[in-house]
Amino acid sequence: MGERSWASGHWRVKDGKTEEFIQQWDEWLTQSSAPVPGFHHAKLLRSLSDPNLFTSISEWDNAASRDAWKASPGFQEGFTASQALCDEFVGGDYDEVVVVSKPIRNPG
Repeated sequence: MGERSWASGHWRVKDGKTEEFIQQWDEWLTQSSAPVPGFHHAKLLRSLSDPNLFTSISEWDNAASRDAWKASPGFQEGFTASQALCDEFVGGDYDEVVVVSKPIRNPG
């Protein structure tokens, strides 16, 4: 669809480590993404039915920007520290294929 690219992860955090994980993930993404051109935003979502299950997603201008982030000095250190707080991690890179937006209504 577009050139935008996404990185995503599914994190199963160890019991008793969720608050530490949230803080670690926030610091990691804030610090590692700031110097990399092409970063748009990142979100960490927590499951309502399982408080130890999280999904992360970050949006990038393109695959080259995302890959530059993954090759940056801060990426591996932060990723390793975040993953150490988890029992399981599954991640991947994605392209945008469909976007659904709320229709804009004209007043009047």
